[in-house]
Amino acid sequence: MKHTSLTATGLLAVLLMGGAALADSIAPGILLPKKNTKSISFAPKGSSDIFLIGIMPQGSSVKKGDSVAQADFRTLDKSIEDYERAIKSKNLEVLKLRYALDQQKERSAMSLQKFQTALTRTEEDQKDFLEKRKARMLAEEEERVNKALRYMSYKQEELNQLTKMYKDDQVAEETEEIILKRLKNELGESEFAVQGAKLVAELAKLRNIHRLGEDFATAVKEKRTDLAEARKQAEFDLEQKKIALTEAEVSLRRLQDKYNELKADREMASFKAPENGILLYGGYVADKWVAIPVAEKLKPGGKLEAFDKIATIVPPDSELIVQATLPDSTATPKVGETVVIKVTNMQIPGVITEASPIPGADGKRRIIVTPKVPASQIFAPGLPVQVTIKDQQA
Repeated sequence: MKHTSLTATGLLAVLLMGGAALADSIAPGILLPKKNTKSISFAPKGSSDIFLIGIMPQGSSVKKGDSVAQADFRTLDKSIEDYERAIKSKNLEVLKLRYALDQQKERSAMSLQKFQTALTRTEEDQKDFLEKRKARMLAEEEERVNKALRYMSYKQEELNQLTKMYKDDQVAEETEEIILKRLKNELGESEFAVQGAKLVAELAKLRNIHRLGEDFATAVKEKRTDLAEARKQAEFDLEQKKIALTEAEVSLRRLQDKYNELKADREMASFKAPENGILLYGGYVADKWVAIPVAEKLKPGGKLEAFDKIATIVPPDSELIVQATLPDSTATPKVGETVVIKVTNMQIPGVITEASPIPGADGKRRIIVTPKVPASQIFAPGLPVQVTIKDQQA
């Protein structure tokens, strides 16, 4: 009976111990580096059509500059070649437009010089007319009248002298009559010539001199108008050429910017390790480690989305932590609480350093556990672990 009692007591103890064990919570987690690590991100500037065709296994040891993943660049390379051709073509267009602009400047300058010269010469002719020729032409017309008047005066004087002389001499009357008649006719002709000279002078003043002045004024006005219109046309032609050149240069810069973005994407998509360390799929996003969604995209042929965290390089001297997901039935533990971390066949102590009762976007609550052993003893980032949380009532 005593043996039976001991057995029952032992069984009760075992049951109690088992009950306590059953009260412990197991939170699955992953061994991760602390947040001060360098990740490899997909951050395209000009292209998103990049597909992965391979990636190094998780846990691989890499050196700085190693390409950890391979991408299918056929679409991207074709785009780069297309932009190279487009840039060459646009460069030629820009050169042609610059030459056309220079030629237009020369043509405009020559055209304006021609119109300016024509205006200057016309203004000089007008000035010469107003200051010299007009007065000379008026003087010539005045002299024409005066000459006729002098001639008439000479004939009148000659007639007067002969008439007086013939009264006293013995010249035959028939001869006197002939001579006087001839002089009277010449006098009459000279009087008519005077009237004609005056009429011609008036007509010259009205038609020739006055109209010539008007013609010069009109010519100057027309030349000024021609010059003003030529200036406007030159400005318009130059502005057109400038606009065309500016548009081509802007287009060229945009092509070059896009080309540089694609080239940068080509370099970025070589996915080179930023430092020596261990390759770990995923990375921290808003202080949360994200691995599973990215892991799906890392499969061969998977298409990456902008700003995906492809992988993180964990340096050999990096401190490790555990990010664990709490079961729905487990109460949120307290910060500072001691737990047990099971890594492969090792069990190591740890302490909870972060714990929040508020679930994340996926509805899960997570805790951060810091191992209480040197990282060198468990350096295996990316390994799955189990965190045993002692029941607080146990």
